[in-house]
Parts: sequence; C-alpha cells; structure tokens
Amino acid sequence: GQGQGQGQQPQCQQQVQQQAQQQAGGNEQQQHAQAMAAWQAAQRQQAQAGQPQMQVAGADEGIGNEQNIMVTGCTHATVGGIVRGTFALCGENHGRPAYKKDSQVNGLDVMTYFWDERDGAAFCGWWFGPKVGGDQVWAYHPGKDIMTPPKSGWKVPYDGPVDASFAISKAAPVAAQQQEAWGQQQQQGYGQQQGYQQQQQQQQQQQQQQQ
Repeated sequence: GQGQGQGQQPQCQQQVQQQAQQQAGGNEQQQHAQAMAAWQAAQRQQAQAGQPQMQVAGADEGIGNEQNIMVTGCTHATVGGIVRGTFALCGENHGRPAYKKDSQVNGLDVMTYFWDERDGAAFCGWWFGPKVGGDQVWAYHPGKDIMTPPKSGWKVPYDGPVDASFAISKAAPVAAQQQEAWGQQQQQGYGQQQGYQQQQQQQQQQQQQQQ
C-alpha cells in the first residue's frame, strides 16, 4: 500500500547506507539492490500521490538516458499502430540518442531521433519516422532543448495538434536470467505442444475411422 511504502522509506535508506558500507558478498549486494528498488518505488508513489503539479510542470521533460523506452497512447488510427511498442537505443543523431523499435511495421523501421537547426528552425526537434532524417515522418516534438526523447507533448501527425495521450516511458529490459528461464519454459511448452498436436491428430484419425 501507499502508506506502507512511505513508512518503510527511512528504513530502506538505512539499509542502503549499511549495504553501501559493507558491499562484501553476493547476499549483501542483492539486499542492497532490493532496498534500492523499494526506496525508488516509495519515491515514485510519493511523486504520484503528493505532487501532481510536478507532472504538469514536467510535461515536456525528456525520458532520460534509457536503453529501452516504450511508446503508449496515440489516438491517430494509422500512426498509433506504427509508433506504439518498445524501442531500444541504437546510436545517436546530432548529439542526442536515437532509438529503434524492436519490430518493423509494414517492412519499415520505426525510429525516434533528434534533428538540429541545420535545415531551419521548423525542422528542429524530435521526430518519429522510418529512417533518421527521412522525408516520411509520423510525429514531431519541437522541444529543441530536451536532450532525450520527450515524455509527452508530441504532435500527431507532425503538422497536427498535440496528442495528449501519446506518452514515452521507460521500458525495463528483461534480465538475462529471466530470458534464460523463459527460454527453458518455451522449450518445455514446445514439447507439450508437440504432444498435444499428436493427440489431436490421433483423435482426428479415430474420428475419421469411426465415420
């Protein structure tokens, strides 16, 4: 609960300090990570619960230096289907990070990147398009002073109104261990699926014989 999260915060800070001093075995580091995660969760709860004005003030903030980001919302029927999803850091353009969606749409990459004022002020800002600096674009944000992709305030289409539902957030990468476990589950599931398919085939054959 929210109250609990806030109540535990000082304790978590103590744990963090203790663990920072010790940092000696794997268990301590694990506890340290857990304490940090709990403290961050409490911080997030506080930010959401007690400081709604911050969300308004920071409406055009950048997402920060993230490896993976996620696009949600977007009411535009065509553009929404293109831009929604998870993006991974793929380099930089004009001194700021560029991201590429983890899957193509209609055979096209989906990129978000920054373009500076070399082609004029009207072209300066953050863009979504199939390639960096290309003629085709899906969404635009004029925030030339924002160093990472803006969380909100995107125009869809690029020359249209701001879509308030369009949001960029941090996407947590799947830990290697989870991926490994998931891979094992997939293999087991695949074996079960094969067995299930064989059963289905046998049942169909029996039905056909009965007919």
